[in-house]
Amino acid sequence: METIMKIPFLFALIAAIITGLIGINNNISLNQNCIHMLIAIVIFYFIGILLRTTINRIIEEQNKLKEQAEKEEQEKLRIEKEEAEKLAKEEHLGNNLDLVADSNLDDGFTPLDLSQAVRTRMKE
Repeated sequence: METIMKIPFLFALIAAIITGLIGINNNISLNQNCIHMLIAIVIFYFIGILLRTTINRIIEEQNKLKEQAEKEEQEKLRIEKEEAEKLAKEEHLGNNLDLVADSNLDDGFTPLDLSQAVRTRMKE
């Protein structure tokens, strides 16, 4: 984060050095070269500020997206936990199939004997 904060100064410094070297190569007077360097410093400082704010916004947006993803994940886990607790608390309501052998669960069902069914059918 510290490097991001230094971007405007670094842009301005590099622009001033390049402008100064170009001015020296072109044999521009010292006063004219200093004015060009000052203008380059100001312009590139503002460009650096724009770049820094853009980078900071991107980082903040990424952090917000991560936080939202974490919140959504926690919400999903909470919902799944609540559903699991709800299913664990529910007793036999007929919508769940319990295939446990020798279960002590008495739901009131008694199978009809085949012989009794045949007798009642023949009487009809």
